[in-house]
Amino acid sequence: MKQLAASFCALLGALLASPGLAAAASTSEAPSPPAQDASDENRHRMITSSETYMPLPPMTATVQANHRAQGLLQIEAGLEISDNRLRRRVEMYMPRLRNAYLSALTIYTGMHYRYGEVPDADRIAQILQEATDITLGQEGAELLIGMIIIHGD
Repeated sequence: MKQLAASFCALLGALLASPGLAAAASTSEAPSPPAQDASDENRHRMITSSETYMPLPPMTATVQANHRAQGLLQIEAGLEISDNRLRRRVEMYMPRLRNAYLSALTIYTGMHYRYGEVPDADRIAQILQEATDITLGQEGAELLIGMIIIHGD
């Protein structure tokens, strides 16, 4: 144990003795982290300039075949919501919506999709719209699909 601690201290001393790390350690200011925009809206590519469009985080589900994972279904979508009251409800229910979307996509990839086929965009839109309406308890938020990709092994 003492030998391991001595080796660790020697390694740490060698690292701090290197010119780049010594210069960084001797400055009074820590290097600033890279600038990141924390805004959720900037993490999504804009597919419309509509004020009523609300982008959703990317959705994924595992694609299985022969009792093992074969790939990943990835969907980018958003909601078109003209009613401000419903928009606030969607924001409040977003964790439940994400859960409903994940459940719906898992059922789709497990029961309706065969690995190697082209995903049925109409069917996916239908099941995600149903999940939206059921979770919100009302209609009015129209689901729009921007992209469907299958990542295979």
